[in-house]
Amino acid sequence: MSDTVPGAADPSDDRRKPLAGAAPNGSAAVILAGLGERRSMPRTEVQLPCTVHVGSHVQDATVRDVSPGGAMLNGVRGLLAHDLIRIHLGGREDLRFVAEVRGVSLLGVHVAILSADDQPRWRDAIRDLVTSRPAGSD
Repeated sequence: MSDTVPGAADPSDDRRKPLAGAAPNGSAAVILAGLGERRSMPRTEVQLPCTVHVGSHVQDATVRDVSPGGAMLNGVRGLLAHDLIRIHLGGREDLRFVAEVRGVSLLGVHVAILSADDQPRWRDAIRDLVTSRPAGSD
């Protein structure tokens, strides 16, 4: 089996960094190299517990990375693009957000915060959560 992705860009391109701890030719690194950086906003890696509500179903998950407009979740099953979900961060009542699933990949579930009212609260919440992480928790 080949460890390259057809059409992958020049591996010397700085924007294509492998996941932390991933082998240079590991699956995650190859997927990332093939995807390239398509995001319009920077992402910050985190490991935050959350609860995801999908209709009447509740699943525990982890927020893997955050940006001013959304997040990537791990541990959530059964979602499809355009599904609407509610994300509840850290068990705090004031940290509930409605999001839309933008895509599902091997890396996780990619979501965008929908409500214009929620977006400033989301940015404040992630700024507080990211800056309050203990040193060395990257």
